[in-house]
This record gives sequence, C-alpha cells and structure tokens, in this order.
Amino acid sequence: MRRDADRAVPGVPDRTDRAVSETVSFVLVFSLVVASVGAVYAVGVAELEATRDAERVENAQRAFDVLADNLGDIIEGAPSRGTEVKLAEATLRSVGDASVNVTVDPGGGAPNVSWEYSPSPIVYDVDAGGEIRLSNGAVLRDSAAGGAAVVRGPPLVVDDDRVHLTLIRQEHVGSAAVGGSQTVRIRMSANRPRLFYDESTGHEMVRVNVTTPYTDAWARHYESQDFSCTEITAPAPDTAGTVSCTVEDVDRVTVVWIRVTTSFE
Repeated sequence: MRRDADRAVPGVPDRTDRAVSETVSFVLVFSLVVASVGAVYAVGVAELEATRDAERVENAQRAFDVLADNLGDIIEGAPSRGTEVKLAEATLRSVGDASVNVTVDPGGGAPNVSWEYSPSPIVYDVDAGGEIRLSNGAVLRDSAAGGAAVVRGPPLVVDDDRVHLTLIRQEHVGSAAVGGSQTVRIRMSANRPRLFYDESTGHEMVRVNVTTPYTDAWARHYESQDFSCTEITAPAPDTAGTVSCTVEDVDRVTVVWIRVTTSFE
C-alpha cells in the first residue's frame, strides 16, 4: 500500500510550519539590522559632523596663527604677505564691530595723549557656529558653546618699567566677504611703521579701551599682562561692548602706529 506523501506524520514538523518559522526569523533579523543602522546613523553621524566642525575650527586657528605671523613680518618691515585659508563651507569676512582707544597720561600736569582707530577684524565664520578672528594683531577664538578666548595676544610689551604698544589699523579693500569651500588668499600690505610716542619721563597711566563683542576675553588677556580691567558696557546680540584696561606708574611708554591694507584673492 502506498503512503500519501501529503499526510502529516506524527512527531515530524510540517513543511509549512518550517517556512513560517524561517520567515519570522528573517523579519526579526532584518528589523534588528535596520534598528542598528538607524541608531548608528542617528548617533554616529552627529558625532562625525561635530568632529568635522571642530577640526575645521582647529585648521582655521592654525591658518590664523600663520596670518598673525605674517602680520608680525609686516610690522617688522616686510612690504606685503599672503596667507592661504581653506574655507571648508565657512565664510571669511572683514567686519567693523571693533574699535580701540589708547590714552597716555604723562603726569606732571602735561595733557593726555590719545589715539583711536578701528582694527577692522578679519573673521572666519564656521557654519555650525563659532569663529576665529584676527583683531589688532591678536587671534581670538569663539566656540559655538561660548567661551571666547584670546589665544594669541597682540603685539604688546609690558614689564616693570615700560609699555610698548603697536596700534594696527586695518583697512579692507575689495569684496568684504567670501564663502564656500575654496581656498582664499588673504593679502596684507603696509608702509613702514611710524613711531608716534616714545617718552621716559615717568607716566601716571596708560589706558586701553577696547570696543568688541568679546569684552571678557580681552579683559582676561590684558589682566594677564598686569592691566586692571573694568567692563564699561556689556556686549549684547549684534552689539559690541566696551572694556577699559589700565596700567599705572610706568617709566617709559612707546606707541607705534601702522596702517595695514587687507584684501581677499
């Protein structure tokens, strides 16, 4: 007698049951893979983007350190210098949100001597937030989370018996801003520096007032150079504040002035 092939045999799993089991297993495994990929994408991509943005800011800071070095060469007498900066989806621009006022009190009843000028900072804006700027020969860094700092100070010498200030007035020509991912050359040129003031008669006071969006950062820097600083007005969104920094009882004061022209190529 021939056994019917379609008849179920007791104790032996039916082929239909095995197919259902394999389908459920495939669905579960596939769902696990999709969930894992989604989790990695949600967390990993954000981390990668944050790392990429941080590296861009680091690269910009290194480029601005070179820019400050080249500006130092100009102060020492070089006629011009060019510095290449990779934008990497950032914006490079010249801004007018800062000014500097320097006052020297010679003492002995002599009138004060003052100079006021705009440093016209060069600013590297990161799309994700934060910036690097060159202002009055100093490099300042601001992160997206806040916490700006002067990472490289201006050309300033302060010791027990003298103060030497270099006043850098930048004047930008041509396009005020460039963006994208190209490499931009920042061209700087200047005439020779001029000696504005050099006296050793014993001075009552030297005061530097800085109008800037980063009063705290400048105050910390000048205080590290033995100045005493007071915030006159606090900065607000889209509005600069002013910090006043003073050093007293100085024997010799020297003030050097230089006008620097900048452009983007």
